Amino acid sequence: MQMDRPDPILSPREHQLLRLAAAGFTDMAIAEQLGISEATVGTYWGRVRIKFGPYSRTELVAIMMRAENEATLETLRLENASVVSELQIQLSSGTSLSSRTVLENAPDSILLVSTSGIIEFANEAAQDMFGYGKDEMEGLEHNLLVPVRLRDRHAEMSQEYIRDPGRRSMGIHMQTPALHKNGLEFSISATLSAIESSTGPVVMCVVRNSAAA
Repeated sequence: MQMDRPDPILSPREHQLLRLAAAGFTDMAIAEQLGISEATVGTYWGRVRIKFGPYSRTELVAIMMRAENEATLETLRLENASVVSELQIQLSSGTSLSSRTVLENAPDSILLVSTSGIIEFANEAAQDMFGYGKDEMEGLEHNLLVPVRLRDRHAEMSQEYIRDPGRRSMGIHMQTPALHKNGLEFSISATLSAIESSTGPVVMCVVRNSAAA
């Protein structure tokens, strides 16, 4: 199901409707939250269907969430490409991992992961996102940042990407479960790029908390 990002065509109230529905609010709860009648909520659903099509409530929410996720990933793709370009310049001059200001100053979380799956660099945004200090995170197996139930598959996918990154110039992950140091799960969107460093190939991950996107 392909739809354009809804922001340009939805009114602010219609967008609120979908956001509240995505958060699990019933129509009655949405009405109370917005200070309108339940009948008016139904009217807004009707307007949204005129714009998007005769989809169910669940489908309409999914359309909005998918469009927002795709917009987030497009932003990450552009940032990833920009950072990779600047990083390659620094790598060619032999700059060490710990002093790459381009990574430290990036607006999103950035990890550099070795082909053996070890985090070689994590900027401050990544440390804050996952709840680790710099000394804790660098040297950590990147597989520990995903829930236990997903680690085997995540490890397989990581190795598939490392073996043949040219097959996909940039890996893309949308609404992927991640694991905070405190044990709580949260969703992330991420893009991956394989780059060459003075110590060998590494994978750069640009990550954004989906809930905060």
